[in-house]
Amino acid sequence: MAGRPREFDDQLVIQAAMDAFWRNGFEATSAQELVDSTGLGRGSLYAAFGSKENLYHEALRRYHRSSIEFHEEVFRQPGSVKDRLRILLEKGIELDFSDIERNGCMAIFSPLERAAKDKTVEGLSRSYIKELEGMFVALFSAGITTGEFERGRQAQSMAKAFMCAYFGFRVFGRIVHEPEYQQHAIEALIGSIQ
Repeated sequence: MAGRPREFDDQLVIQAAMDAFWRNGFEATSAQELVDSTGLGRGSLYAAFGSKENLYHEALRRYHRSSIEFHEEVFRQPGSVKDRLRILLEKGIELDFSDIERNGCMAIFSPLERAAKDKTVEGLSRSYIKELEGMFVALFSAGITTGEFERGRQAQSMAKAFMCAYFGFRVFGRIVHEPEYQQHAIEALIGSIQ
């Protein structure tokens, strides 16, 4: 006997759980908050996902996928590579400053909270960074090919350096909520890319 069919949309439940985890982090999100956020009873949640950890992993996968799609959209914009990098930084800051609760970037804060305790979070985070790095390498390679950046530069090194600065901006935006400060930093970073 197969059991009762599910009477809910997994993706909507994962989205609601992602919002709760993003708002509070893993540790501070209680089972009751997940029940309240998703509208499902504990039994249904555990039957569907097995554990709070498994639901968190699904939520993190969803966040990573939406982040990759966001970056793809920005990288498809017209203009120079520097223009697209500026757009990315400005959109990141815009997201951070429009976030009243200052949740920041779940892709950054999840591994800080969980990677040492949860190898799945560590693995998901590494895979996300690797995929994102590939996108940045392609973007910087295009800039080298078109002559926007100096020939002989290594696209992978440029991508890694930029990603460190970019994620630093996202963390810093959670601490220093001053748009003018961030805008000056963006201009300095973009100006330093040769």
